[in-house]
Amino acid sequence: DSIAYSRTAVTSSITSSTSDAILGVSGTAAIDIRLPSAGAFSAGQYFTVKDESGASDVKNITILTSGSQTIDGTTSIILESPYAAVNIYSNGSDKFFIY
Repeated sequence: DSIAYSRTAVTSSITSSTSDAILGVSGTAAIDIRLPSAGAFSAGQYFTVKDESGASDVKNITILTSGSQTIDGTTSIILESPYAAVNIYSNGSDKFFIY
């Protein structure tokens, strides 16, 4: 048996959901992904953002937090290498972390 995770196709800027496990990004322009509040996630809940088109070097993928929340101490991160991916988890309160 294999494990299957839900995949959400992202082709334009969105606000993600706590039910998104994999965000597969491919669009015709740069894309912003706004995260819901870290408090809306369970502590340790994680998700992946992946550049499926291989074009994030010219069409950057920006991942933004809500308000003053942070991802490893900053309010946004940018995927800017072809086929880049990042795994992010929440502390269930006010922060996200990359692993």
